[in-house]
Amino acid sequence: MLEVLIALSLAILIGNIIAHKTRLTPAIVLIVLGLVLGLIPAHQLHEVQELGLPPPHVILEIFLPIMLFWEARNTSWREIRKFMRGIILTGTLLVIFTAAVIAWTLNFFFGTDWGVALIIGAALAPTDATAVATLNGKLPKSSITILKAESLINDGTTLVIFALALQVANGHHLSLGPTTGMFFYSFAVGIFVGLAVGWAGNKIRAYLTNPMYFTVFMVTTPFIAFLISEQLEIAEGFKGSGVVAVVVAAIYLTYNGPDTITAQNRFYGLPIWAFISFVLNGALFVLVGVQMPQVWRAMDEVAQHNHYSAINGVMVVLVAWVTSVAARFVFLNVTVGIIRALDRSEKQRRLRGTFRGRVVSTFAGLRGGISLAVALSVPVGVEGREFIIFVVAAVVILSMVVQGLALPAVIRWAKIPADDSEEREITDASRLAWNETYRNLDELAEQAQVSPEALEGVRKECEHRIRLYNDHHDAYKEISSMEARPDGSHTATQLEQENMLRLAIIDNQRQVLKHLRNEGKIDMNVLHVIQERLDLEEVRVLGPVELE
Repeated sequence: MLEVLIALSLAILIGNIIAHKTRLTPAIVLIVLGLVLGLIPAHQLHEVQELGLPPPHVILEIFLPIMLFWEARNTSWREIRKFMRGIILTGTLLVIFTAAVIAWTLNFFFGTDWGVALIIGAALAPTDATAVATLNGKLPKSSITILKAESLINDGTTLVIFALALQVANGHHLSLGPTTGMFFYSFAVGIFVGLAVGWAGNKIRAYLTNPMYFTVFMVTTPFIAFLISEQLEIAEGFKGSGVVAVVVAAIYLTYNGPDTITAQNRFYGLPIWAFISFVLNGALFVLVGVQMPQVWRAMDEVAQHNHYSAINGVMVVLVAWVTSVAARFVFLNVTVGIIRALDRSEKQRRLRGTFRGRVVSTFAGLRGGISLAVALSVPVGVEGREFIIFVVAAVVILSMVVQGLALPAVIRWAKIPADDSEEREITDASRLAWNETYRNLDELAEQAQVSPEALEGVRKECEHRIRLYNDHHDAYKEISSMEARPDGSHTATQLEQENMLRLAIIDNQRQVLKHLRNEGKIDMNVLHVIQERLDLEEVRVLGPVELE
């Protein structure tokens, strides 16, 4: 087991370093390294190759809740509301359309059994939030947000289609009424559970002042939401969507976070969250690469029909990948035409995109972890399971490699301008917060009951910071902190009072930022960036906290 941990850790480390140096999508490099590990002679790396992928329920119940919770936390709710109609369409109808088109294509051209074809279609229908997140810096922030929001919603749709596909694979017939009921019940229960868990979690975490306790509770929260929703089953197949519950709980907790999370909890807890998500996501792609040679060999050994053979599988992979891309392109253009014909309002006109923009969105719709998770969740014993895993994993690799590498060229062709709106919004919001705080400085000093000397010392810091922002500098980079710098003339009492005033300034700026967020003037991600800077200021003023 130690051999496995070392191999996985080094693969994740080296893979991300190579990806950073070469500017490749990390998932591509991680899968390739996993494939290399899988091809090393078995006697040299036997334990890694015998490890296999985690059991199907582990992928859905452990990997997905953590990764989805983190990605939902980093998704802009303002942009989601702005493009809500398009996001809902691509997160639901596009998934259904893509799954149906892929299933029909495989059945028509290759004679693939309908149950197997539907499972493959369900697995390849959704885009992946984690894979889309790797596009940061390549696309405008609004495009990234729309793609991430779509990929968070479509996971719930995918798992409902997957449940239906398993029923078909087991010989059951589907009817429109029960199928529609499954969709509505799954989403309704997921939303209700997500709101309930989010509300309860928000109340509880307000009392957790120890960063370690807080982090343990927050890591547990997505699992609670997932489990409760999945347990609410009124009939076979009629159960809540754990994925939807996790996403809704994450959005609720993120929105209310500024009111209930202390600076210390964010400062010490968020890096742990980022680390866990980073490791799980990297491990998933490495393990898929490790298993590809074994899946290829096993598929030939267990094949009972010609169309499940390895050679035939290569053609299925290519056709399935092309179909998934084509289905997305067709849907995006058709729905845009319908919406423009039905809605000619000024608001809709402002949201209109271009044909080239839709081509970029088509290429940016990467398949990733959710597709792998669905394929790996096919119960052992289902006919064609190895074939399903091979096809889905291979299409994911094609999506990552071909689409990921082609995307920069497509973006250049589309002539999408560079987007620095978030950086400008961060600077503008910081400047506004400092100006507002400076206007209230005398009142804050009076409330903190500090001496005139302490007030003047802090006032000079504020004036310097404001001058930097007004000169279009990033003042945070110019001044590393607001901590006191004694020069020999500061008494202990004055230093203490200056720190009290600094804390009051930080709290006032947080209130200004929340007000801007509530009015829709700044994005939630912008609030996160500035909030983390303020947290760092507060931790430096207060000093380290006891973690045990």
